[in-house]
Amino acid sequence: MIEDRQQGIDNERSETGLYILFLACVIFLIFSSCLKDKRRDDVVKIVREWTGKEIKFPKELFCISMQKDTTCVDLYSENFKILLYVDSLGCTSCRLKLSEWKKIIRESDSLFIRNLEFVFVFQPKKRDEMEVQFILLSEEFFHPVIIDKGNEIDKINKFPSNPEHQCFLLDKDNKVIMVGNPSFSSGIWTLIYNTKPFNQQML
Repeated sequence: MIEDRQQGIDNERSETGLYILFLACVIFLIFSSCLKDKRRDDVVKIVREWTGKEIKFPKELFCISMQKDTTCVDLYSENFKILLYVDSLGCTSCRLKLSEWKKIIRESDSLFIRNLEFVFVFQPKKRDEMEVQFILLSEEFFHPVIIDKGNEIDKINKFPSNPEHQCFLLDKDNKVIMVGNPSFSSGIWTLIYNTKPFNQQML
């Protein structure tokens, strides 16, 4: 009886924490962008729609790395994950922001002892595949990258069209905890780290 009551309390705290994170995410995205009323409504709608939604992955995905040995990220591990989806319009050096992601990954390895994984899914057009590999090599970005030539992951999940909303913090069940791209704003990364439901389970 006592254990059941304690579990109920823990569940309530978890739900409360996620609700607080939802509000914090909405508030940050709205005020950091100085949005007009319509765009504010769109942000609230996207965050509400995606929070708690499970991300599904195709069975077969092609993984590359600029290192000799390529080991893809385990998409179904029990670690938390940050998923970045980049569509065919975003596969350029300035849009990928790989230098920012390198900093974020280094900081994550220090803070979370590799308990946070990064899943990069790029969907370049066929003529841009070599350019993507060149960018990865020139930026010395050695983290594995999934190349989704058929855009299967977007067909399954139907991601938002705005690049700012194509990045997600996922829990161990691949359910969305937060929407927002930390490479666009350091405030997003700070919000991720300082949010108790995430932080307490990672450390």
